[in-house]
Amino acid sequence: MTLSISVLKTNSANCAYLLKSVLFMLIVTAIITGLISVSLPYPLPFSQWSEVLLSPDLDSYQHVILHYSFFPRLAMAILCGAGLAMAGCVMQTVLRNPLASPTTLGVASGAQLGIAVALLLPLADWSALHSILFWLTPQSFAFIGGLLATGLVFLLTVRKGFAPLQMVLSGMVVTLFLGALNMVLILFNEQQLTGLFIWGAGALDQNDWLGVQHLLPQILLALVVLMLIQRPLSIIQLGEDIASSMGVKVGVLRISALIVAVFVTSSIVSEVGIIGFIGLVAPALAKLLGARRMVSQLIISTLVGAVLLLLTDLVVMQFTGIAGDLLPTGAVTALIGAPCLLWLLSKQSWSSSQKFEATPDPYFVDKAFVPVFILSITVLVILLCLSLFIGQSQLGWQFSWSATVLDLRLPRVIVAVFAGASLALAGSIIQRITGNPMSSPEVIGISSGAAFSLVLGVLIFGSISRAEQLLLGGAGALSVMFLVWWLSRKSQLSPTRMLLTGVALSAFLDSLIRISLASGNEQVKALLAWLSGSTYLVAWSDSLVLVLGTIVLAAGLFLCHRWLDLMAMGNITASALGVNTYRVRQWLMLLASLLTALAVIVVGPLSFVGLLAPHMAKSLGQYTARHQMLLACVIGSNIMLLADWLGRNIWFPWQVPAGLLASLIGGGYFIYLLRKQ
Repeated sequence: MTLSISVLKTNSANCAYLLKSVLFMLIVTAIITGLISVSLPYPLPFSQWSEVLLSPDLDSYQHVILHYSFFPRLAMAILCGAGLAMAGCVMQTVLRNPLASPTTLGVASGAQLGIAVALLLPLADWSALHSILFWLTPQSFAFIGGLLATGLVFLLTVRKGFAPLQMVLSGMVVTLFLGALNMVLILFNEQQLTGLFIWGAGALDQNDWLGVQHLLPQILLALVVLMLIQRPLSIIQLGEDIASSMGVKVGVLRISALIVAVFVTSSIVSEVGIIGFIGLVAPALAKLLGARRMVSQLIISTLVGAVLLLLTDLVVMQFTGIAGDLLPTGAVTALIGAPCLLWLLSKQSWSSSQKFEATPDPYFVDKAFVPVFILSITVLVILLCLSLFIGQSQLGWQFSWSATVLDLRLPRVIVAVFAGASLALAGSIIQRITGNPMSSPEVIGISSGAAFSLVLGVLIFGSISRAEQLLLGGAGALSVMFLVWWLSRKSQLSPTRMLLTGVALSAFLDSLIRISLASGNEQVKALLAWLSGSTYLVAWSDSLVLVLGTIVLAAGLFLCHRWLDLMAMGNITASALGVNTYRVRQWLMLLASLLTALAVIVVGPLSFVGLLAPHMAKSLGQYTARHQMLLACVIGSNIMLLADWLGRNIWFPWQVPAGLLASLIGGGYFIYLLRKQ
């Protein structure tokens, strides 16, 4: 009797779930149909849609545009949304990480880098080797790039047991590093890679059905493979130990499933560019709709992803028309996905291993401060001499004492020194109060806030003065800091929650900046070099503002060094010693925001300086807050000076923004350091 009742309850629950799903799909279908009718560039009765789609009248330009542009774009949106959702569902399942997706793990950035490399290689000219190297296509390069990015994230997190927080932050670091590589390639190969920057934001506009024909069989093939292995994927959700005891080869299954996910992602990136957050949001919505079994999660995630991207693209077309050049759909998805990520964070409970705990590391060995500091100062003096007196000209390398040359170089050198020191201090604060060596001003979103406020100011007011730039940049950085604080207040400013909230806000603001750049505004386009972190146009007034601001804020910070030492012991210990950790974290975040805003206003958003300098200081045996911050300041200055000098001279007469080279130098070394830990 009890069994019969439980069966009846199960059947009624299944019927209710099925009814809810059918009702939901009917409502969504009605909304999509209405949006398509509104988005049609030419009025067309619903009864004629099939005619235009299958057998258009080629003598009618309305039919031609609808058949070869409008409907292929809709089909591409459906395929890309379905594929990314499928990839995200697989990644979240095999990694048991609700925040895993093609964008958060760096797969999309790796695939985009592969595309850039493929466009630069003269593969089409290798006619003699074409029969042998037939597989060397842009898509294969995208696939290889995605695999390398995924492998790099795995290498960075394998010793942490692929913990969710570590994987997301490692994916952010890899994305920043690969993004810098992409920007360098674009700057040096503007003709070959023209449009790659905007295309990389995810442009779905189509001119024919070739893209759909290429992508459809690849998505179907991946879906078939995943359906064949869905049973062991279901078992792996129970845990690695249980899956292994049931005969599942967890390692092989995980690698195979991830290869399928990377293949799908790289195929989509090679066709339309990077489309963010669909792979993160769609599986979460599928679970919210009641999908529990692996097969239902896979199917519903795929459908939700297709619907979500299609709806987003239909809304985009209301503002930009069918071409969509001025508003890439991929950038708009981040505007939807970032709030969804924040919502996921509010629902996610992290295990105690992901919270900030002071854990002594047996590999840390204290070293005397004075010899290390003197060595770093010596390197700084050498780099100062190189930057001021040695450089390239039309006559080659020269040693110059000219007052005119020094007048041009000295402001850049001063700005590089103090921008590096300012970001190093900000990074030291954030890393110590979060207890995570992969947190920094750019990861937590402060740099993006300052950058977006300046871009927004240019869009609204046109040309703005330096004082207005200072006010706007400071307001942007403080606004992001306040949002991070406000969204994390319920968790008592939990470091984990603050970090992931910053990641979501950073993605949101970066998408807004990309949309602004895609708007075609010439004044905003002029900010492109500044957005890469350039000292090229700095003046004496800029250096004066940065020097005074950094000195004042650094003095205030060094007065608080005992707070940082106590906070590094963990919340419980710091509270027991009388520290109000909540208020202290607020004040320290305020100082970090102001330091970041100063550097961003003058030089532009810089990556990896605030991430690497504190970490290097710690690796050199300096663990007290005062010693670590002093050494980090000098190391940050050294990184920026070296990047600025190389950017001015290595590819002379072309100049590479110091921020990009700092990202390459610092990012590569930081990844190496993380792997060695």
